[in-house]
Amino acid sequence: MSDRDVERDCSVESFVDTLRRLADSLEKKESFRIQVVNKRFTVPGNATLSIEHEAEDGEEELELQLRWKS
Repeated sequence: MSDRDVERDCSVESFVDTLRRLADSLEKKESFRIQVVNKRFTVPGNATLSIEHEAEDGEEELELQLRWKS
């Protein structure tokens, strides 16, 4: 599998909808289907979760991460 590092901007409505669907899936320990920049994939219900905060040069970033083996 090739390396991939993409980012997709989205509207508030789209972001909130995705978070709600993800939260519902996580609570049920079910997999989650999503498409990001022309690639559709499944996040398993047992993915490792983490929250990351970065601050540098007056900018801050918050990432909600899900990790799993493919």
